[in-house]
Amino acid sequence: MLRSSLKGLLHRKLRLILAVIAVMLGVGFVAGANVLTDSLSSGFDKLFATVNENVAVQVQPDDDAADGETEPPRLTAADVARLESVDGVAKVHGDVSAEGVVPFSVDTGKAVQTGGPPSLGIGIDPDELEDPASIVRLVDGSAPERDDEAVLTKRTANLAAASVGDTIKVYVPRLREAKEYRVVGVLQYTGDRDSLGGETMVGFTIEEGQRLFYGKEGVYSGASIVAEPEVADTALKRRVAADLPSGFTAKTGQEATDEQASEIKEGLGFINWFFLTFALVALLVGVFLIFNTFNIVVAQRSRELALYRAMGASRGQVTRTVLVEALVIGLVGSGLGLLFGAGLAMAAQGFFGAIGIDLPDGGVVVSVTTVLISLATGIGVTLVSALAPAIRASGVSPVAAMRDVVKPDKPLRWLLLSGLLLAVPGVALIAWALTGIGGATLPVLGLGVVAVFVGVALLSPVLTRPLSGLVGGLLSWGAASKLGRRNALRNPRRTAVTAAALMIGVTLVSAFTVLGASFKATVTELFNDQRGADVIINTTNMQGPPDGRLGFDPDKLDEVRDIDGVEKAAPLHVSVAKVDGSDSYVSATDLASAKSMFAMTVESGRVGDLADDEAAVDKRTAKDNGWKVGDAIAVQPAGGGERTYRIVGVYDSELGMNGVLLDSAAAKLFAGDLANQGYVKLSDDADSDAVVKQVESILADYPMVTVADRSDMVEQVNSQIDIALNIFRVLLALAVFIAFLGIVNTLLLSIYERTRELGMLRAIGMARKQVKRMIRVESVIIAVFGCALGIGLGLALGVAVGNALIDQGQMTTIALPGVDLIAFVAVAVVAGVAAAWWPAFRASRLNVLEAIAYE
Repeated sequence: MLRSSLKGLLHRKLRLILAVIAVMLGVGFVAGANVLTDSLSSGFDKLFATVNENVAVQVQPDDDAADGETEPPRLTAADVARLESVDGVAKVHGDVSAEGVVPFSVDTGKAVQTGGPPSLGIGIDPDELEDPASIVRLVDGSAPERDDEAVLTKRTANLAAASVGDTIKVYVPRLREAKEYRVVGVLQYTGDRDSLGGETMVGFTIEEGQRLFYGKEGVYSGASIVAEPEVADTALKRRVAADLPSGFTAKTGQEATDEQASEIKEGLGFINWFFLTFALVALLVGVFLIFNTFNIVVAQRSRELALYRAMGASRGQVTRTVLVEALVIGLVGSGLGLLFGAGLAMAAQGFFGAIGIDLPDGGVVVSVTTVLISLATGIGVTLVSALAPAIRASGVSPVAAMRDVVKPDKPLRWLLLSGLLLAVPGVALIAWALTGIGGATLPVLGLGVVAVFVGVALLSPVLTRPLSGLVGGLLSWGAASKLGRRNALRNPRRTAVTAAALMIGVTLVSAFTVLGASFKATVTELFNDQRGADVIINTTNMQGPPDGRLGFDPDKLDEVRDIDGVEKAAPLHVSVAKVDGSDSYVSATDLASAKSMFAMTVESGRVGDLADDEAAVDKRTAKDNGWKVGDAIAVQPAGGGERTYRIVGVYDSELGMNGVLLDSAAAKLFAGDLANQGYVKLSDDADSDAVVKQVESILADYPMVTVADRSDMVEQVNSQIDIALNIFRVLLALAVFIAFLGIVNTLLLSIYERTRELGMLRAIGMARKQVKRMIRVESVIIAVFGCALGIGLGLALGVAVGNALIDQGQMTTIALPGVDLIAFVAVAVVAGVAAAWWPAFRASRLNVLEAIAYE
């Protein structure tokens, strides 16, 4: 039986090759996700191993040491001296560093952008550059010796178009304005590397770095300790830990490397999920293709299988015969998918480099785990898809099949009942999750969506005749077209399963397109409202939650107020704080003058001139926490010290203001006094474009700050929505491609099945072009039927989620993207015509006599 099965598989290889491609695509995205994250992780592992190569013990602040404090704890010069005296310590390097230190280009005067990697600043000890163990060395010039001198890494110098002797402007988060430094040297990392991972880095004297980063000299954020020969890292760690001041912890160099690598791997998780989303869609669509393929092949082999049964083969042997074929397909598809995934990972790495993201090189890592996951996924999906056809194969009646008796189609009532039993509870689960009753969460929503998907898939054969008949009626303009329509309706189950592959992708994309269009309509409606600020200043914070140390000098708004056409301008200070023990955003501003610029409406109480102990909160925050006017809340800002505020008003803001609002005097309690946002109101005749350019010029020293008017804000938000939608359109393209393979496969297999019928049609006078038209009509009906199911389901899902978001105040309107939905149908028609090309060509070229005699 095994030998016969394998020989039969080779005989039918062309019929099964498209199933292999479907498995390959699904497994490819699974493998690609794992290979890419493993490869990037390997690069960062090597990076951190290089950074900590000669470090025996790393001294760092405790994770919770800075909780509620203005500044994290610092090591003093005395602390460093004491660590140097610990037995087994050869040398101690005090750490002086910070993120968000941005150089400006000498040529253009604009801030240097890294595209993701950090912008670093460090304090440099000239003696350390002479140390053979140092990971950086001078390749040009000298180390900084004066407070107005700086050095750059080679990559930084290239990006800033700076050379030794040039004057370069540098922004440091704590400062109210950028400072100028003379470039005196250029650094390079060991191994002749211009950077470790695409970062920029500016080096200052130790004292200047301490003043810039910490506000005073003689302090360090941590320390790296080099051990004397023959001293174990773990032993030295214990000795160092005994002499540390409170708020600090000691880790071995390896522990520090592992911790840093772990944080990076956690951050890379989004890449994994991104690829796995594509993999899930590909595998779901592939399941239908594989199921349909085996279903048709088993039907075509009924006489062969019956002969096995007549010769004594048991039902189990027949089932295993089909499953062996599925196993081979899964194995071949998984192997090809693994290679495809490695290629995807290499392409993604090349793409990162092409757009200027210089990541550490870790090579292409294909781990044993990735191989096992890929094989398990491909083989598992294929076996599960082929299980039902395999069981069906074992039930073939030997006598009936050998007499060529055709089994009638089973009634569809059981499919109708099964579909309703899944779809109805699925709809209920979705409604439950969207309303949030009883704390229903995302898993409940996912379970409901899956139940609806499967339910509609089961119901689709019931819908085949009315919907496909309607589509076919529009295409039936001749005998050949009418035959194509009847062929599509001949086997509702087969047509439905083939169409369901396309339905999945179209459903997802339709739902997200509805949500995207609704968000766009909401944004346009919001910013077209003339209430509130006309120009908004915002800080792009890549260095963690806001705390007042990153932003712009609020005094700069005095210059903004002097611009022609500006009526008023107000800063908004934003910081994370503990509010009643939980992390929350707290803002500080002068509400008496700024209230109108936030497009605020008072829900209860009063929102205006706040006293030092008064607060206002937005209605959603109040609802979530059960707060009302008159309640007292405990606020512990980043500046330290808990204070009690009384809620005097609840507000709603059409410009997205939210959280706890305090008077502007509370900004002094934040970790820094820089404003995070600014709001500018213009006169009716003001030129907003001209004002934006002037504000940008005033704030040119703040590289994290962006300035936009209402139209710019609409364009920026809509472009972000478009990016998300384009990702899902790629999902649609993937689903369409696999569904395309499914239609091709179904048509090819049905041609084998209808060879004699096609021969008879040709014998009684049907022309080749009529045969082609018949196959094309059948293909288009299948494609449009699947697209129609997907659009209907996607619209329902998108509108349901949209209404839930409206109830939560995150959206104001539902918009239906008619043009996009029409485009989806057009894509389905084109896919149907394209999918029919080869089957139609093959059918039209059949030898008439051989076809009539075909067994």
